[in-house]
Formats: sequence, structure tokens, C-alpha cells
Amino acid sequence: MAYLWVVIILLLLPTLFVKARTYFIIEGIFNLLFFPIDIASLYLNRQSTSRAFLQNILYTDLQEAGELLASMWPVCGLVLAIYLTYFALAWRVENTFLLPKRWRNVVLISGIFAVATGIVTYSIYHYSRKSNQSIDTLLLSAIDTAAMKLYKIFPYNLYLEMADIVAIHHQQQKLQEQVAHFTFGITPTQQDNALYILVLGEAVRYDHLGIHGYELNTTPYLAQQSNLISYDSAFAQANLTANSLPLILSRATADDPNRAFREKSIVAAFQEAGIVSGYITKQQPTAIERRILSSCHYPYAYSKDFDVDGNYDAEMIDQLRAYVADTAQFFVLHMLGSHFRYELRYPACFEVFKPVLGKSFSYSMINKSNKDKFVNAYNNTLLYLDYFMHELITYVDSLNKPAVIVYLSDHGESFWDDERNLSLHGSYSIAKAEFHVPMLIWYSDQYAAAYPQKVENLKQNKTRAVSSNVVFSSMLDMAGVKEVVDSTKSICSPYLQSIDSLWVMDGTGNAEHVSLKELNK
Repeated sequence: MAYLWVVIILLLLPTLFVKARTYFIIEGIFNLLFFPIDIASLYLNRQSTSRAFLQNILYTDLQEAGELLASMWPVCGLVLAIYLTYFALAWRVENTFLLPKRWRNVVLISGIFAVATGIVTYSIYHYSRKSNQSIDTLLLSAIDTAAMKLYKIFPYNLYLEMADIVAIHHQQQKLQEQVAHFTFGITPTQQDNALYILVLGEAVRYDHLGIHGYELNTTPYLAQQSNLISYDSAFAQANLTANSLPLILSRATADDPNRAFREKSIVAAFQEAGIVSGYITKQQPTAIERRILSSCHYPYAYSKDFDVDGNYDAEMIDQLRAYVADTAQFFVLHMLGSHFRYELRYPACFEVFKPVLGKSFSYSMINKSNKDKFVNAYNNTLLYLDYFMHELITYVDSLNKPAVIVYLSDHGESFWDDERNLSLHGSYSIAKAEFHVPMLIWYSDQYAAAYPQKVENLKQNKTRAVSSNVVFSSMLDMAGVKEVVDSTKSICSPYLQSIDSLWVMDGTGNAEHVSLKELNK
């Protein structure tokens, strides 16, 4: 009801400044013409138009778009008839103000007062517990929150998302220009028919997996999986996805994050080696992901947002099937994983651990009194992760080719684990639960037969402490691409060096050097 009321106010707001005929024509051009886009998004994605959905429309193949519209010609004809009828009627409207000047002033002043009152009330209601913050900070937070709501209100969501797309496009062009002439110096060589897959998990902490000794059996499939190696001491370099991904997908580190924008990514390195590469993501692409998607052989970004039900990671396996070919290939699969809100991450049949918070949610529920419900729902996401990995491994194993799957979570998750009462991730403090992450390696029998020494090294190194910056060298080493491999940072090398400290980025983006002894306290 609140959204409906706001939509009505925003749609009527121009009547205060323009005459009736002008108003209806403007509304027709800027609202009615875009209305089918929002209806399509509501129907297909069960949400208002997202940035990814608009990008898919803007960058789609014209032939595909034409075929789709042709198959829907009755609907297109109806929409066209509505347009023509609307504009014909709008042109006949008398061009006078709908309200006299006095009432227009009353409505304008009342609207400003209502908005101001709403923001103040919102800040008091939602931020009353943050007594350590000033009233200025609370009001600014409320204004930012109110502004974000426009991303869900038609037609302003379309305008804002389009503005973001334009800004992102310019940013992407600048990033491309920075690395346009960069090369790793890799010489393409004849590759065997191998498949290498990097699975990027989301918000999975090491100690909640059953295969790591957790009290609940959250990994029944993985516990029975052959050719699976789990690393004991793998650590993320950041506790936010936007900060962590560049440090996994490139040679950047927490103390030198800008290297991700001075150099190309691991995907580009595989391509330079002559290996066909693809990137499939369930998440809203970050800057480095957009750069990868624009240049890899097989890009695919799903258009649904985080807070949409029925948006499950297993769909990526079907997309992978469409891309896998009889040649050497490298793929990155970026999961939604255990991203909050947990109940939206798995089908109902995976809701084994109960009670949970449920799909009707308010952020006021994020408090320690609901810890058990949070943890139960989170553990259900891990059951689904276990199923996802089982399905992925089963499919890849059926290909009967040399193959390796590396799984690594981008960061962990906190659940009021100590006196600091940290929750979720992105904390400004360094918490082990947000940095100690699972790293799993699965290899096919064919890979083990082709590279027995590499597999033996993978096994021997499972107890060594490593950070996420081993991914770049490790995966290229697995594929036999030697030119850019640092053997001290490759888990399939006998020269892998175990770390006793590492640089990490907290939720503010600040880097800090911490010892593992201190982190493990």
C-alpha cells in the first residue's frame, strides 16, 4: 500500500507544473511506452525491472528479438492499439491545468511536508537502536534508503537503471582502455580436451560444512564424493564480494587491489593460452566481471535479483551444458550461494533445518534473538550447495575427459560468534568466520591419469595455509600454462609456500596485515 501511494503521488506530481494535454502526452511517452518492459519483468522474473534485465534487452541479438516479438504478434498488436488509442485521446484533451493555482500550491507544500515527515519517521523507526549515531547521520541514512526505494517504483526504476547502465558503460570503457594493450606474454600451445571450472561460492564459512566436522550433516553428497580434496586452511582476502572477487580473479592482493585494473583477469590468461573461456554469473556483475563478460567467449549473466524467489544456482549447470564443447575450456560459475536472504536460496525440499525466519522479512529481524532461525536457514543453503556441487560433478564426470573443479567461497559469514556480536559479513572488525572459507578440489579419473604428479601435489598440500590469491597460479598450473605461474602460490606445485599471515580487507575497504595465529583466536 505504501508503494502504491508513493507511485500515485509521483505520477501526479507533474500535473502541478504542466497543463493537462502536455501532461498526458509526457506520461504516455515516458511511462506508457516503457510499461510493457516492467510487465515482462514482473511476469518473467517476479520483480520490477532490474539493471541486468535492461542490459539483456539492450544487448540482445536483433534477430533473436525479432523472432521473439514475431512469436508474440497478438500481444504486440494489442499494445500498439493501446498506444494509438491513448495518444489519440490525449491529443483531444483540453490543454488547461487540472488544478487551479491555489490548489497546486497546497498540494506541492503538502507533498514536501509528507516526504519530510516520512523521512524523519522512517529514520526514527529504523535507526532508533543506533543511539551512538548523530541525528544528521540518521537522516542521511533515511534519505539514502528512501532514494533506493525508487529503484522499485515504475517508471523511475527504468530511468535510474538506465542512468546506471550508461555510467557503467563509460566506466567499463575506461577499464578496457587501461588494460587494452596488456598481455601476460603467454604463448598458445596445443591443449588436450580438458575442462577447468572455477566455482565462486558466496558467504560460506568453513566450519559449517559437515565434511569439516560440523555437528550437522550439511554435506551428505560431498561426504561420499570420490576424488574430492578439501583444504583445511584457506582464507579469503576480503569480507565483501565487491572487494573479494578482483582478488580471486586476478593477481591483485588486499595490499595492492588496484592491480586488478592494471592487468587482465585469469579468464583473459586462459584465452591468451588458446583455451576457450566462459563466465556465468547469478549475481549482479561487478566492475571486473563486466570487463570479463564483455570479452570472454561465452558470457552469461542472469537477470534476476537477489531478493527474488525461485532463483536457484542449479540453473547455471544447464547453461554450462549449452557451452561445453570438444575442446580445452575454462569456465567461471559465480553462485548466489548463501547470500542473505537465505530462505530464497533453496527450494522448499531443502528446508531440513527448522525453524527459519520465513520469506516474509524485515531487516529489524537481524538480531541475536533470531540466531537459531538464521543459522537453520543458512545451513539449508549449504544443503543446496552440497546438491549443486554433486550435480555439477556428476555432469562433468559424465563427459569422460580430463577435468578439474575448484570451489572457493568469496568470504564467510558471522552469526554473533563472540562478544563483538558481528552478524552476516562486511564487518569492520576482522573475524575468522568471515575469512576462513572452504576450498574444494575435484578431479576426474582422466585428469588423474594424465597428471598424476599434480594430483599427488594437490593431496599433499591440503593442510597448508593459503589465501585466495593462489587461485590464479593454481588453475593455470593445472592447465599446464607455465609462463605466468608462481609455483609458490600453486596448490598443485611441490613448491607451494604455506602462509602464517596475510593481508585482508575489512568492510571499509581498508587493508590490514594479520597473523593466522591472531585470526584463529
